Amino acid sequence: MLRIETQSADLILYNAAVHTIDSANTVAQAIALRGSRILAVGDSGEVLSLRGPETVCIDAEGRSVIPGINDSHNHMWEAGMLMEGIITFGYPSIAALAEEVGRRTAAMAPGAWLQGGGWVESQFVEGRMPTRYDLDPFSPENPVVLERIFSTCCANSAALRAAGITRDTPDPVGGTIGRDRNGEPNGLLFRSAKQLVRDVMPTAFGEGKFGDGERITAAIERAQTDYLRYGITSVVEPGVTPSMIRAYQRLRDAGKLRIRVNLMPNWHGFPINEDEDYSHRLIEELGLYSGFGDNFLRIGSLKMAIDGGLTSKTSLRSWNYKGETEIKPFPLRLDLGNLNGWVKKAHDSGWGVGIHVMGDIAVQRAADAIYAAYKANPADRRHQMIHCYYPSQDAIHKMAEAGMILAAQSAFIYNEADGYPDLLEPEQQRTFMPLRTCLDAGVRLALSTDMPSAHHNPFWGLYAAVTRKGMHGHCLGEEECVSIDEALRAMTEGGAYMTFEERDKGTLEPGKLADLVLLDRNLAGIHTEQLRDITVRMTIIDGRIVYQAQ
Repeated sequence: MLRIETQSADLILYNAAVHTIDSANTVAQAIALRGSRILAVGDSGEVLSLRGPETVCIDAEGRSVIPGINDSHNHMWEAGMLMEGIITFGYPSIAALAEEVGRRTAAMAPGAWLQGGGWVESQFVEGRMPTRYDLDPFSPENPVVLERIFSTCCANSAALRAAGITRDTPDPVGGTIGRDRNGEPNGLLFRSAKQLVRDVMPTAFGEGKFGDGERITAAIERAQTDYLRYGITSVVEPGVTPSMIRAYQRLRDAGKLRIRVNLMPNWHGFPINEDEDYSHRLIEELGLYSGFGDNFLRIGSLKMAIDGGLTSKTSLRSWNYKGETEIKPFPLRLDLGNLNGWVKKAHDSGWGVGIHVMGDIAVQRAADAIYAAYKANPADRRHQMIHCYYPSQDAIHKMAEAGMILAAQSAFIYNEADGYPDLLEPEQQRTFMPLRTCLDAGVRLALSTDMPSAHHNPFWGLYAAVTRKGMHGHCLGEEECVSIDEALRAMTEGGAYMTFEERDKGTLEPGKLADLVLLDRNLAGIHTEQLRDITVRMTIIDGRIVYQAQ
């Protein structure tokens, strides 16, 4: 038995399969907690010897215990905004989604807005995007806006009217208003055209609607309550602005931040950082850098972005989509000519950077920039390649040598893979998100959901990492599958390592923070098709039970 002291335990889980995720992937029978730390891990009999008169002992009945899930790329405040309305992941058809819209609006006052998001057309049996014609019969008096997972939204007629969008409205710069064969707006708004409805929505995404008000704080509280149901004990919140940082700090000060959070301030590639003076002040004058904070609220890396999305056809790539003969131009999110200098400045100032990259060209440019900064100053910054769909062998080599973290979202496979045969050639499907290749090359992996670009159920991502299958069964090829143990490590220890917190969390070892999850089953011998059905029986943070299934 491994233990750190002789005192009695506050809480013991025994008769369990405790997946410690230590260096040997040890599976123990029991775990003892004292205060906010793990006291001991070992055989049930040994660990139960640490009980005292007030120790709470829980029989796990053979179920698995895993470290708390560290969702290392998750927009929690934005997820909370969606939860105020309707989360659209998983609806099997447009008809089913429209009916749910009808149920929601029937309970709302006329004129009240319904916001939702998370859909992708491949989830629907109709095989297309929804339009206002699908939503209007179910929501004649309520404006409805449903966000796609990236770059697009569907607005019903009431929302279009509120935004003043008619057949005569010109396409905005950088965006497109979808139209039917008669030239009338069909409710689909692409890229910057989404802003036309966002500007009039009382519940729109974007801090400009809320400033420092209570709405962001309420959204975070709403989201974290639901996250605990899925065993999520830590998140990295990427792309935060000053208002969001203040909201998180208010919750921390009030003792209401229930999940551990690493904040990634927006840097280059986002509207706020068009202001070079802001960028200079953030990195030069603030006097802090990655890692500032405590066990519940810390500053992480700086968030950058080069390209857009895969299914929106805005990834910076060298190849064509299926059926296309040319790469259509689109605006990048930052000036590539300045990328190397920005990354080096952050690196030398003590900051890590996490760069949103999807296409192979974007991946290569980011890997080159980080590698150059590392070679000039070989400090451990644990920079992140976020998404990183199509890394070349050269990029993978540089990622491994420079200690970059692959911050990947296998949840995207579960969401999107069923639509890839219509979008991607077989080679691009096979090489998409090459987790196996990267792990074999020595690249560190941190898996996440990127909610609200995918559902925050981490076990859907576990299933997809192990099987490479979408929700309807399309497999991208088994060459890049990883094992259950590897995926679990990436969901727990991977995120902790990414944020320099591996000494405190990510594995179940004596002395570490008492963040752990009791699952509804034993993972030993589990059929891979059952992975997506896993549910959580209990979530523990800081040694306290914060969620328990009824």
